[in-house]
Amino acid sequence: MLSRLLYHFLSYPHYLIYAGIFLLMIFMGEELLLIIGALARFGFIDFWDAVFFALLGTFFGDIFWFQLGKRYGENFVSKYGRWLFITPQRFNKLKQMITKNGGLFIFLSKFMYNLNHISLVAAGTIRFNFRKFLKFQIFISIGWVLAFISLGYFFAHNLAGLKHDIKVFAIMMVLVFGSFILIERFIEKLIERKVMGRGDGNGNNLSPK
Repeated sequence: MLSRLLYHFLSYPHYLIYAGIFLLMIFMGEELLLIIGALARFGFIDFWDAVFFALLGTFFGDIFWFQLGKRYGENFVSKYGRWLFITPQRFNKLKQMITKNGGLFIFLSKFMYNLNHISLVAAGTIRFNFRKFLKFQIFISIGWVLAFISLGYFFAHNLAGLKHDIKVFAIMMVLVFGSFILIERFIEKLIERKVMGRGDGNGNNLSPK
């Protein structure tokens, strides 16, 4: 099934593939960047074109999630938070952390698999300074996109012999992605201890549960 979807996707003209990358990056994250890097390594798409459209999608996506929080904030989380694995209580803790740590937490959340987009919603909800937000996001997004596409490219380099076996390639990419998510979750827990586990000054732990 996965291999057929990948075949189908790669059968489109390149301009549609890049348009798809742009749109998908608004809602997805590291998983797509890793796949993009692998596809670039195998020559299905151009590396720098992919970086450009992934970065463009990331930048517009970050603005989208920020504005979503600014306009709908609490109501959005109450209605749809369960789809993003976020509770109102955890959302309140995220808002507190962004208020306290500002750009540092926005930077760290970019590398926390299940907090990326919802942290941007929280930043918009508390009316985080938009100009400062844009400044942070430009530099953070460039490093984030380059890092994960390069990781996908690097891992795929060791799978070059599978270029013509798309099924095995798809399975291997799922395994690589799964392993990476486990590593990222471990790093996330460390970040939660170091940053999100700090109190709010009243003896209350702010780490999301």
